[in-house]
Amino acid sequence: MTIKAVAFSRCACGKERGYDDERTAAKALGRAQAKRDRLGERKGHRRGLYRENRYYECQYGMFHLTSQSRAEYLGAAA
Repeated sequence: MTIKAVAFSRCACGKERGYDDERTAAKALGRAQAKRDRLGERKGHRRGLYRENRYYECQYGMFHLTSQSRAEYLGAAA
């Protein structure tokens, strides 16, 4: 079995994983969600599992994954 990784690089904002464009970030998000779902299925529950919900663009023009929903983000930013 081969691992199909999505290309990422270190971002100037200091985060380990930054994706160059929106399409790559969306692909990485789908793969991350599928990985977490498979892990939850193996465990028999998904309680306490970190799960990426969306991607966002940082101030340096790269995209990152986050588990925070947009509503949570807007509430925290206010």
